Amino acid sequence: MLRAAAALLLVAEAAAALVGPRVPVDYSRPHAAKHPMQGGARVTHADMQFSFKPQKSERLLIREAWEKADAFRPGKANWFTQQQKSLRDLHHELLPLYDTLPPSAPARPARAPSREIPGAGPHVSLLGALLKSLTTGDLALTLCSPEPPVLTQLRDWLITALPMSEAVRGLPEEQGRVLATLACAADARTIIDLGTFTGYSSIAMGLASAADARVICCETDETYARHARDWWDKAGVADKMEMHETPAQELMPRLLDEEGLAGKVDLIFVDVDQKILYPELHEAAMQLLHVGGVVVYYDTLWQSDEVLEHEPYGSMRSFNSALATDPRVLASLVPLSYGLTICIKAMDLDGPRLAAARAQAEGGDQGKALLALLKERRRAAAEELAALSAGAAD
Repeated sequence: MLRAAAALLLVAEAAAALVGPRVPVDYSRPHAAKHPMQGGARVTHADMQFSFKPQKSERLLIREAWEKADAFRPGKANWFTQQQKSLRDLHHELLPLYDTLPPSAPARPARAPSREIPGAGPHVSLLGALLKSLTTGDLALTLCSPEPPVLTQLRDWLITALPMSEAVRGLPEEQGRVLATLACAADARTIIDLGTFTGYSSIAMGLASAADARVICCETDETYARHARDWWDKAGVADKMEMHETPAQELMPRLLDEEGLAGKVDLIFVDVDQKILYPELHEAAMQLLHVGGVVVYYDTLWQSDEVLEHEPYGSMRSFNSALATDPRVLASLVPLSYGLTICIKAMDLDGPRLAAARAQAEGGDQGKALLALLKERRRAAAEELAALSAGAAD
C-alpha cells in the first residue's frame, strides 16, 4: 500500500499548488499580528513566549492528505477546496502543471521512466502522469452507474473507524462496480468471496444478484468478519450471506467434498492476503465453476523492477503468465487500480493431467502431450453433446 500512500501525498501537494497557499499570520511582528482567539487583541512577546504548535499524529496527517487528494474527486465539495471541481476544468489546470515540470529520471539507464507510472516518460513528469491517470480514473467513475449509498458509507467508515494501514486494504470503488456488473450479467446465484475483509466486495455482488443468491464468504480475522456481518445487515443482504472464518485453502476443498459444489458455482472473487496461494486457489476454482463461470483475482498487476522482486510480486507475475496460457480459461488482466484479472472458464480439463502436459511442453515435447489432452477433451465433449441430443429426441 506504500504506492497508494505516495500517490495520495503527491496529489495533495499538487492540490495545494493549484488552490494556492494559505496566508500565514506573521508572529514575528507582535504589534501588527493579531491572534484569532484573542478577539483582535495584539499578540505580545509575552503571549508568544508560552505558545506552542501542537504536533499532529501520523494518522491525522495521512487523513488530511487523503482529504486533500479528494480535491481532485468530482461531484462533492470537500474540506480542502470547499467547492466542487469540474473534471474538464481540472484537466486544463493540470496540463500546464505537468508540462512545465522536469521529467522524472529513470531508475536505471536501461529502463525508461514510463515503466514506473503509465504516461511518464522523457517529456512527461512522473507527477504529471500520476495526476493525469488519477483524474482519468475519476472521470470514468462519473460515467458509471452510481455506487449504492451503503457502499459509499462503508468506504467512508473505513477511514474513520480503522487505522489507515488497515483502511487502505478496502476495495476501491471501481472494483465494486466491476464485481456488481459481473454478478448481474452472469445472473450469479452461487457466489464465493475469498478475503471478505469488512464486506465491500460481498455486498457489491450481493446487491447485484437475485433474491435467492447465496454468497459464501471467507474471512479469517474475527474482527473483520464481525464488521462484515454488521454491514450486511445495514445493506439488507444478510439473508444471502454466510461467513466462514477459515482459510480459503481449507474452505475450497470443503465446498467440493462436503457440499458437492463441483461445477455449480457462478462467480468467485479472490482477494486473500497470501497472494502466493492464488495458483492453488485457481485449481480449486476450476473444479467449482461451471463452464461459463467467472473467477476474478484482485491485486494482480505489479511492475517488474529492482524494488518489487520480493514475494509475492514474483509469484504474481508467474501466476499471470500461467493464466494467459491456461486453455481452461479466457483471461483478461484489466489495468484498474492494482490490477483485476478476470477469467471465464471455457472448458473442463483435469488439473493434474493439464499440469503434467504443460510441464512436458516446457521440457521440450513441443506441446504434444497438451495437444493430445485437448483432443481427448474434444472427443469427450462431442460424445456428451450426442448423448444430450439423443435424450432430447426420446
